[in-house]
Amino acid sequence: MKLDVFSLIVLLGALQALFFGLYLYFSPNDNKLQKRSLAFFILILSYNGFETLNWSSELFQFMYLFNLFPFVLIFGLGPSFYLYVRSFRTTVPVRNAWRYYMFVWAAFTIRASLLVIWILHVNGKQAILDPFLLDAWYGTILEPLSVIVFTVFYLMALREYRLLTRMPEEEKTVTRWLKLLLAVMGVFALLWICTVGLPFFMNIGAEKYYVIEIALVVFIYWIGYTSYHRTRVIYITQQKKTQSYFDNLSSEEVESCIKALQQAMEKDKLYLDPELTTASLAAHIGVHSKTLSAVLNQGLQKGFSEYVNTWRVEAVKQMILDPANRKMTITGIAYDCGFNSQPTFQRAFKAVTGQTPRDFMQNTIQIRN
Repeated sequence: MKLDVFSLIVLLGALQALFFGLYLYFSPNDNKLQKRSLAFFILILSYNGFETLNWSSELFQFMYLFNLFPFVLIFGLGPSFYLYVRSFRTTVPVRNAWRYYMFVWAAFTIRASLLVIWILHVNGKQAILDPFLLDAWYGTILEPLSVIVFTVFYLMALREYRLLTRMPEEEKTVTRWLKLLLAVMGVFALLWICTVGLPFFMNIGAEKYYVIEIALVVFIYWIGYTSYHRTRVIYITQQKKTQSYFDNLSSEEVESCIKALQQAMEKDKLYLDPELTTASLAAHIGVHSKTLSAVLNQGLQKGFSEYVNTWRVEAVKQMILDPANRKMTITGIAYDCGFNSQPTFQRAFKAVTGQTPRDFMQNTIQIRN
């Protein structure tokens, strides 16, 4: 192992991106799409940072870890970046965000199929095509394709930014941050295009990756430091704006909104919809989404996710207490009550009840017996 200054810088950058990505993913934020898309984006950069460390420090014995599924996660950069920019346009919610990652799933499926062919070849089974040839085709096709996919999503993000700048209610803090981020990503995209495209016109070997890898390291440090502070500034700005908006609401408006919320949850059971958003809930009860956010955050002292998940947890408890549901699993009950993620359900249940779902179920069984 050769741990020189460059490798040490890469290691620290990759670790920073890893920790910040995990922090973002698990941090409280009503806009789940916003935090998760940025978290995925940074975690993918972290993976590529560790991949760079592998060759810069000559850890070739671990190369197989990155050679198993090359050109798979890289297809997630574009969708994650686009969805992050798109998440600021909250008036039109994004449905089924996973569809934007279809190239990731496609690349994973293709690579898994190639691994199966390789295993059959190693075990003496005759394959239709030579696995070495298939592997060469895989890299030759997917490397430029990953650049094309990223470029398309980058252009889509530019379009979203233009839509945001036309909306008078958008804060200047948000648009300034996105403008800076788009400019930096534009430079990164240009370097990436040159890295992949130049060998088609010039005789360049592995050294073609040096510039883009160094730029990647610099970008990892920049995005980790800048996005953290910008995210905090945007969050604080939005909270202050919500407080100011709430102060201008009459007590009748606040009370009416709270009653409508109660009915939407208690009678209409909107919390059972795993795709429920602030915009869709606001439309259902007939108020502006800004009014709903202000009443939740300032009037009820709860974020949107916390409020909805509290109702979901209560529904889970009722189903667990019902003897008719004894054969159902805890996860099955959680999904029936509107949760679409096991970790989210576990955290929400513990926050509301002070115990894990399994402990609650075991205590319920003991009481029955």
